[in-house]
Order: sequence, then C-alpha cells, then structure tokens
Amino acid sequence: MTKCHLFLLAALALLSVSCKSGGQGTSLSDYGSRSAATRTAQFEQYVLELREMPLPDAMRRQDSLLRTAEQDSAEWARLTELEAKYLIDPNSPFRNEELYIPVVRHLLSAPYSTESQRTYAEYILPRLLLNRPGERAADFGFITPKGRRSSLYEVLEARHPQQTILFFSNPGCPNCKEITESLEAQAEVQARIAAGELLVVNIYPDEDVEAWLDYLPNYPDSWVCGQDADQLLNSNTVYWLRAIPSLYLLDAEGRIVLKDATLEDILKYSVQR
Repeated sequence: MTKCHLFLLAALALLSVSCKSGGQGTSLSDYGSRSAATRTAQFEQYVLELREMPLPDAMRRQDSLLRTAEQDSAEWARLTELEAKYLIDPNSPFRNEELYIPVVRHLLSAPYSTESQRTYAEYILPRLLLNRPGERAADFGFITPKGRRSSLYEVLEARHPQQTILFFSNPGCPNCKEITESLEAQAEVQARIAAGELLVVNIYPDEDVEAWLDYLPNYPDSWVCGQDADQLLNSNTVYWLRAIPSLYLLDAEGRIVLKDATLEDILKYSVQR
C-alpha cells in the first residue's frame, strides 16, 4: 500500500465520522481496496453523504480528498474518473455541478493531470460558474406560441410564483415526455400550480419552430411555453445546457434553489410551501 493510500484511508475515515447518513458512518476507510466494485460503492456512499451536507462543508470535503489524491498518479486517475462519472455525467442521478467545481479547479493545477484534463477543465469551469445555487437565474428572451416576445423575468414579475420550475425540453424527447407526465401526475404540484404558487416555464432551446409548435398540445395549458428564437441558450454563455431535459428550481426572487436537478429532487422541493 502506497503512502498516498494511507493518506486516503485516513482522510476518508475522517469523512465517514463527519458525514451524516441517517446517523450511520460509512465504510469509506476501505477506499484503497483493490476491488473496483467496492471502490465504486464506497464512492457512491460518499457522494450521497456529500449531498446531505451543507454545501460549504461538502465543498471543503471534496477539496480535502482531492488534495490527498493528487499526491499519487494512480489514485488521482481513479478518483477523477469516479468524480466525473458521478457528478458531471448528464446521465448520472447523482450529478451536481457545484460539487464538481473543486474537481475542475484541482484538474487545472494537480501535478498528475493530463493535458487533455487541463484543456477540459479550462473549457468547463466558466460554464460551471453560470447560475450557481443562491444566485438569481440569468434572464433570457423567448418567443411565445403566439409569436410574442417575452422573457423569464417578465413572466416571473407578472405571475409572482413562490417557486418556478424552469424546464428546458425538446419536442418528442422521451425523457422530456416522462417528466411532463410525472409533473402532471403529482396532485400537490397541480394544486400549487392552480393556486399560482408554482409556475412551470418550459423552454425549447433549439431552432425547429415547426416541430415545437406541432408538439405544443402535449404540454399542459397552465405552463408558460417558449422557444429561444435568438439561440442564446445554445451559446453556453448564459446557461450551460449539457443535455436535454434539464431542470432548475427557482425561488420567489428568481434565485436558483436547484440547478440541473433530477426530477426526484425537483419534486421533493417543489411541494414544500
């Protein structure tokens, strides 16, 4: 076992004591196991615990773990692979751009980062810093189904919802259809929409206006639907839409509560009054 393995064992053992998981510690002290399956399972538990912690604490834990791993090339390669798989892959149910920011910052400076990793980190960091939780969501314009120009904040100021689900979708997208049906099936969500407390703003970020207009009857009448006629969203300078669908949850002031979140998390928070 290398010196870095020993450091990792100690660091992760401390994490297991400090993190919360229903009052139980984790078995992360076995992180140096040769079993890839065990390593992956332990990292998944670590991520689950990070998600339950206050964000500043979780960011510090990430930074500490990364500082330890970057002392050894093999550990650095293993850890950065797991971090990417769980936190930045658009298909991961654990994805969390905020928790991936420490990874990117270490990729830029760690001695064992590859040139491709550094290039990737330089590309991704400014995009990760867009629309962070706690910040007001960036405004953008769109065209309504009737051809009128509007914007996110024009809608929010007119409706005054307590919460807004910002839903970036494409017509005919199977996962988008699934989300639409799930939101319609939630009685409490529908009650809050009817009361004006919750608003769904559904935006099509691409160019095929005809396909979008043809698909509009599949969306609930209570939703605000729009199309990005200026193609600003696809520039990755206002929002970073890595994959469609993408869901954000905003508070009454337009601040971001959840960013590129899973439907499960959106539902968990959107039924809170």
